[in-house]
Amino acid sequence: MKKLFTLALAGLMSLNAMAEDYDCGLAVAVYGAPSPYQTCTISCTKNAKGKYDIQLKDFYFGTLPVGNINITDIDAEEEDGSIALTTSQDIYLEGALAAFGALPCTLEGYITDGDIVVSLNIPLVGVQVALTSRKTALYGGDFENWHKASNADEPNGWHTIKSGTGTFASFGQPCAAISDDVPDGSAGTKSVRISSSSILGISANGTITTGRMNVGSYIATDPLNNVYINWDSKDVDGNGDPFHNTMVGRPSSLTFWYKFKNGKNNTKPALVRAIALGYGNYQDPAPTDTKYDNIISVAETNLEATDTWKKVTIPFDYASYVGNYADPATCLITFNTCNVAGGGTTDGTDVDVLCVDDVTLDYDAVPTTMYIFDTPVSGFSADKTEYDITLPKAPTEDDIYFEYENDANAAAIPYYDDKLNVLTVNIYGEDLKTCKTYTFNVNIDPTGINGINADNRSVAGRYNINGQKVGKNTRGLVITRFADGKVVKRIN
Repeated sequence: MKKLFTLALAGLMSLNAMAEDYDCGLAVAVYGAPSPYQTCTISCTKNAKGKYDIQLKDFYFGTLPVGNINITDIDAEEEDGSIALTTSQDIYLEGALAAFGALPCTLEGYITDGDIVVSLNIPLVGVQVALTSRKTALYGGDFENWHKASNADEPNGWHTIKSGTGTFASFGQPCAAISDDVPDGSAGTKSVRISSSSILGISANGTITTGRMNVGSYIATDPLNNVYINWDSKDVDGNGDPFHNTMVGRPSSLTFWYKFKNGKNNTKPALVRAIALGYGNYQDPAPTDTKYDNIISVAETNLEATDTWKKVTIPFDYASYVGNYADPATCLITFNTCNVAGGGTTDGTDVDVLCVDDVTLDYDAVPTTMYIFDTPVSGFSADKTEYDITLPKAPTEDDIYFEYENDANAAAIPYYDDKLNVLTVNIYGEDLKTCKTYTFNVNIDPTGINGINADNRSVAGRYNINGQKVGKNTRGLVITRFADGKVVKRIN
């Protein structure tokens, strides 16, 4: 199943595929009808032949249990730190589908940087599967689990001044506390309560961050006071975690719940800032003489006072950072009780208080262009879900691909019903949790095409992940650059 995942493979490093279990998000479509989001465990083992055996454990097609799915002797090709998996073979299902006997299937996937991505097609029973173990979720966003930092509480995955560095970090007061006040409908029982403090009449913002705090100056606006990520550091927090998360996705937005109360004589809002970053050190705010090229996108907003829980969704801005060709490695998220450094209340008894809960990264894939037979579908729009088109022949999965807003890593799973002449395409977000279905009523006419337009863009060059020029039919990831500046990534 080619081109289902438009995953950028550049920058992927170590791999670990020897008898490994992976916990995966899972998308299943049966005859084009998507099932609700699921999770599964997949076992992948390198066998004595140098090939791979995969077992999908306790598998379901929708609500129909089929037991374990075993696929053996999968061909493997290693290149640039990634293992490509491909096979076409017969498999045997268990449970209610055992009576079908041998079922032809095709599988394609990758193992890279300790993760697995797989697409599986079993056409005789109309089943298409996509799964991924890539770490797109935010660690610790529910604030249910906590650890200690200098005898103060910190949420797992987050850090405060009490685990910070810098000359003045030891003077900081605890600013994070466990709260049992949560939004209605929350699956958890805890939130984080972030408070400002006042030291000798000087306001100190309450801050939590997924990175690490540095307090190197008594002047609040000095860049020596910052949050940062240092990939070279081996330090860990009170829970044994590094001072950064591992997030390899391209999120479309940040969602969370909050409450905020201004302290005495303060009217300034609180602040949240989320920065999706590629590998490399980073500091926020940046030194005046430093420009970072590993910023992928930013989501930020002020948080006005509210005495009831409010849900907020902030889109990530990718357009401002298109010149940075970084692959996602982490997301630095910081909540502050004031949007100005040291600008909050100076009253030590009536402080600024920000409560936060259920912070999540969202992955809503928005397709901008659809191609069939390398030709764009006329009038295609993410908001329009049904089309009438004429094609010279029935399209296969290899004939269909999409471009996405913000170059999102998405999964497109097409199914063609040759009896009804209906093409159904399910487009899943990178974490496979969201799905949008597009329907195409197809008229097959070998003499003509209607509803798709010829693509007149001239190709400036095609390249592999190492930047080397390649031909159009090269296998693997091919990056096509057009003369108008557009870039399209495809897995052939």
